[in-house]
Amino acid sequence: MSQLSLVASAMSSILDIPVKTYDECVANEYTISPEQILDINFVHTISLMHVKNEVNEVEDTFFTFTTSNLIQIFVVNLSGDSQAIFIDPYNTVLELKYTIQEKFDFDIRLIRLEFANKRLEDHKTLKSYNIQHGNSVHVSLRLLGGIEPKNYYVIKKDFLDPKYDFDFTDLEDDGKKHYRGQRELYRRPYGWNRIALNVSGKYGHDNRWLGYHGDSPYEWPVSYHGTNRMCFDPIAEEGYRLDKGKRILYGKGIYSTPMIEVAEIYSKAFMHNGVSYKAVFQNRVGPGFNRHYPLGFITNYEYWVTPDEKNIRPYGLCVKKTLSVFRMFH
Repeated sequence: MSQLSLVASAMSSILDIPVKTYDECVANEYTISPEQILDINFVHTISLMHVKNEVNEVEDTFFTFTTSNLIQIFVVNLSGDSQAIFIDPYNTVLELKYTIQEKFDFDIRLIRLEFANKRLEDHKTLKSYNIQHGNSVHVSLRLLGGIEPKNYYVIKKDFLDPKYDFDFTDLEDDGKKHYRGQRELYRRPYGWNRIALNVSGKYGHDNRWLGYHGDSPYEWPVSYHGTNRMCFDPIAEEGYRLDKGKRILYGKGIYSTPMIEVAEIYSKAFMHNGVSYKAVFQNRVGPGFNRHYPLGFITNYEYWVTPDEKNIRPYGLCVKKTLSVFRMFH
């Protein structure tokens, strides 16, 4: 089984945009432009959901959002009508596209956005384009040439780092303790196949954060992050229903967990060669994360909140086979 092909299928599901391997594109004589090449920085920006809105403690079953960090922009659709949207300027263009998809029922794969006569790139933030309160963003349709639409991403072999792959599929926890980052317990992803992403040089030249000695002050601990965009507040919402409807958000940031079985709850299933899989990101988490435990009866769950997205770095994709819906009911 090709690891790259499997990762392409996983990324297609996670990003909701087709991802193809470079060899597949060459074999089918598809044209590849530089902006279609998928890199780890784009994956970092898009796949790690950042809870940016503040939530107040409330006694009912609804979240109360504040708009202190939001700006109002106007989205001009294909017919020239405009609709106001409140959004965080630090959101990416792709996140804005998801909002537009919900409001206008457009296929996200077929739309492009423009501001000040400039086409907006998915991985960049609105702030990077100096989009401010009251500005208008225009929606246009992608032109589809020939049979194969040009709205897809491409991954090359250097997207992965096979020398760091480790297949935990058939391994079981033997009780031995493993540590990363100043004696932080590393819960290995037993039952999963960890495919290493190539992060060499992506976060500077100092790679000591990826150490494996367990007691180094430069190492970062290991966490896991779900991949299901439908749970936009991944992990964050779990537990808030457990104390008579009271919900207390742990703060703004990226939510992850040192327990892969928790992240799996928020993972997204995908199909590859007729087999159903699940995928979870394996990360290293730097200084400044906050530990939290949900209220109620699920007391052994642990969640980490990283306020600064620079301090959480995906370096592996954990995948495992799972029962498909068809097999479950037949």
